[in-house]
Amino acid sequence: MRTLTRTAAVVVVLVGALAGCSGTAKAPSSGGSPAFGVQPTGRTVTITSLATPQGTTPVTVLGVTVDVPTGDTSSTSTLDNGIKQLVVHDPAQKRAVATVTVTPVHGANDTAVDASSQTAEAQIAATPGWSDVSLSPAAWKGMPYATAIRATLTQDDGSKRDTILVTVRDAKGTKTVGVSAEAAHGQLDDSAGFAILRTLRFEG
Repeated sequence: MRTLTRTAAVVVVLVGALAGCSGTAKAPSSGGSPAFGVQPTGRTVTITSLATPQGTTPVTVLGVTVDVPTGDTSSTSTLDNGIKQLVVHDPAQKRAVATVTVTPVHGANDTAVDASSQTAEAQIAATPGWSDVSLSPAAWKGMPYATAIRATLTQDDGSKRDTILVTVRDAKGTKTVGVSAEAAHGQLDDSAGFAILRTLRFEG
């Protein structure tokens, strides 16, 4: 029950970050194709880790590191239940380009990732302005388990922003991490925010 309560808390944090700034699940099988716990509405999202790019500075929060480009600013805040959130801004943009939310969870497993993802998908889809919301399994080499939500935000001026929210856990089962990136419509995959997301790694 405690884990589910904390999962609910992190979902609120993640959805809030996207809005303002940016059943029993099956574990992956030991061989063959992975058995994902989510019921995907989109195709599997493949994420390729990015080695530390030149002109970046590593920033670590609770053993989770991302590389922040020179010129961008980052701020870290402590939320309820020991949750830590890192927000990265490009001074030339009003909205955050990336957000990393780290939640300590004793015994973090695939079910915790699925629960967070499914609740986040439902809440994003129910929030005015968001469309094309899809939850998919994510294939990310080196990560024990991951899911991805893609969505599009239509702003008050009619312009659109694309967002991806990836939820992962560490191999030790001590934390879950939600990392989101956003960019102008159609430009997410080549954006600085998505590059930051791809540098995420567990350290310590």
